Amino acid sequence: MTQPDFLRQVASKVLTPTTVESKRLDEARRLLAKAEIKYKFSSYGGDYRRLLDYLLSPDFIELLLVIGVDVAKKLLQSTEESYDDEKIKECVKKLLSEIDGYETPSEETTSRMLTF
Repeated sequence: MTQPDFLRQVASKVLTPTTVESKRLDEARRLLAKAEIKYKFSSYGGDYRRLLDYLLSPDFIELLLVIGVDVAKKLLQSTEESYDDEKIKECVKKLLSEIDGYETPSEETTSRMLTF
């Protein structure tokens, strides 16, 4: 079974003018185009499995900072739904859990912050 092209069939469905402000959308598209060339994860002449390298890179963190946490989570969820590759699914789940961990401090952390 062929895997989808990340940029054209996954990211472009999530990163739209209704989900991301136009200036940030332009920057996100620029970053994704640059990443596709660097990591060669395109389904057209590349290897979709290299998407793992991108997702684990500082380049993906830069994209996350541009698009914001909520849109990044939607992008990752869409990625998980779109690919059959277990390594990609595992990576996405780990990233989502890390984002949730940064986004929602634990009770212990919150109570420690309140005591200072």
